[in-house]
Amino acid sequence: MLHPILAQKRIFIVYVLGWFILFFIHAGILVEYTALTEGQAISDSAIYNLILMILSLSLYFPLAYSPNSRNTAQNKIIRPNLYYFVNHAIICLITLILWLGASYLLSQLFLGDSHEYVTFTRDSLPLRAAIGTLLLSLQLSLYHIIDFFKHIEEKTIKEEQLKKMVKEAELKALKAQLNPHFLFNSLNSINSLTITDPQSAGQMVTKLSDFLRYSLRNNTESMLPLREELNNMRRYLDIEKVRFGDRLNCNFDISEECLDVYIPAMLLQPVFENAIKHGLHESIEPVHIHTSCYIQNNYLIITVSNNFDPESTPVKGEGVGLDNIRNKLFLFYNRNDLFSTKQESNFFEVNFSIPKRISHA
Repeated sequence: MLHPILAQKRIFIVYVLGWFILFFIHAGILVEYTALTEGQAISDSAIYNLILMILSLSLYFPLAYSPNSRNTAQNKIIRPNLYYFVNHAIICLITLILWLGASYLLSQLFLGDSHEYVTFTRDSLPLRAAIGTLLLSLQLSLYHIIDFFKHIEEKTIKEEQLKKMVKEAELKALKAQLNPHFLFNSLNSINSLTITDPQSAGQMVTKLSDFLRYSLRNNTESMLPLREELNNMRRYLDIEKVRFGDRLNCNFDISEECLDVYIPAMLLQPVFENAIKHGLHESIEPVHIHTSCYIQNNYLIITVSNNFDPESTPVKGEGVGLDNIRNKLFLFYNRNDLFSTKQESNFFEVNFSIPKRISHA
């Protein structure tokens, strides 16, 4: 267990400076209010304060390793406050006796040839004991204050680590929700192409493998440039276009300054999945998906809109796509106002307002 004062250089320097101030105050009082010479006053102050400083530092170890200091449920039951007080009182008393005894012997060794000093030392013993008790009590309080804030700091760190672990677990869960129907349909399309157009089948296999590789990328790359996210969405749309042909039309209006802005990986896929599911399934009309992006007030504004047939039979689904987007944005930015949707007659629009970030932080 590291000593809270010795382990930190800055605190140790402040601690030593505090004792230097106490040393000068002590010496000044002896010179001003006693018959001791300056040399005797300085020597007495140096001996008593130096030994008390060392003992005060060592006072931490019996407190830290005493049985009642272990914060367990059992000790809380069998160690009442009275025992806790007595324990500290005994440690303080033993330290006080050691301090007075060692200081007296050392001062007599250097200053014992002066009768006036010997008399002063004997007469001042009760006052020294009272001051020593006060200083040791303050030292005990200091250790408990440091221990309290250290406990708060450790608890905060653990809570942050726990939040991070929960966040990573939730992100993994969100990433794991790759639509299996898309994969099955893609494989069926590839199977058909192997007969009618083998070259296109090979290209589709390559695009599908690239898309899946991106989708399953490690969570350490959970933030990626918009450029990579759009490239992957183009792969996804190219794969879907094999199935739907001219019924699926997509265009992108992306400002160049947007491409290097980082966004959560796989953020856009549920939007395009939703557009295709509700725009093309159970409808013979073509769907047009328009994607635009620009920077406004240090926010990345992304808009994805598509038309759909309001009279078509609604497609049944789990309804988790847009909810996943909201959850993911909240996990990354701790905000609920970065995502919105709008529907008017046969038109559906999704809007993102993502804080601009040009590096992975």
